[in-house]
Amino acid sequence: MHKINEITKTRVDNLLKEIDFPSQYRDYVWKSDNWEDGFPDIFNLEKEIRTAARVGAITRNHLVAVAKWGGLPNVGRIKIHEPLRFMIFEDDKVASWAKNFPENVIRVLEGQIQGFGPTYTSKLLRFAAPEIFGAIDTRIVRVFGKGVHGKNPNQILDLNATPIDGRWAILSSQAAWPREYATWIVILTYICDKLNESRICCPHPRIFIDEGLRVEGKWLPADVEMALFYYASTILSHRGGIMNGIY
Repeated sequence: MHKINEITKTRVDNLLKEIDFPSQYRDYVWKSDNWEDGFPDIFNLEKEIRTAARVGAITRNHLVAVAKWGGLPNVGRIKIHEPLRFMIFEDDKVASWAKNFPENVIRVLEGQIQGFGPTYTSKLLRFAAPEIFGAIDTRIVRVFGKGVHGKNPNQILDLNATPIDGRWAILSSQAAWPREYATWIVILTYICDKLNESRICCPHPRIFIDEGLRVEGKWLPADVEMALFYYASTILSHRGGIMNGIY
């Protein structure tokens, strides 16, 4: 199991003081997904991909659905041998090796999927097991990563996002990838635990609770990631640095 260093922990604790997580979660918007409508696309993707992942039946269609939701161009480049060799569940729970070493799950997927980079590989995991995983996207890395000159006082990730052909990308060639995905999961889990211990409830849309995807009020790492994504989006919007249509 990975741990975060004291500097990172202090910065994460500062985020907990600064950010109203329930508000950021409620304000999250991506395409058709918004809180008032019950995050319908996220709900459908979670329900479908969670079910497929638990029986080892993830197909290319699932990957294409995630890619289209996120705005990935050139979905025709996505190639796999169906179904994915992706068995991370034991007795309907994420296996300890996957839970404790998320970077190894990334490696397993990267070895089988063409056309996905770090962002979309992590999104697939987020929909497959939101109780353990969250996505790591370019907005998160641009706000919480190393920064252009490696001097970001809010840095909690040893990663950079790179502009390529009018959009941003997290390059898998970085020395810290996929190690820093494990750091990200530890951070999301830490924030989850703090919010749940403090009884700061997550305002899940009712449909997630009724369908058994969430326990009322209890944060999961994927929920924290949604709040941080919206927070990062707001920061970038103030900087004038968001490229529309790319998650």
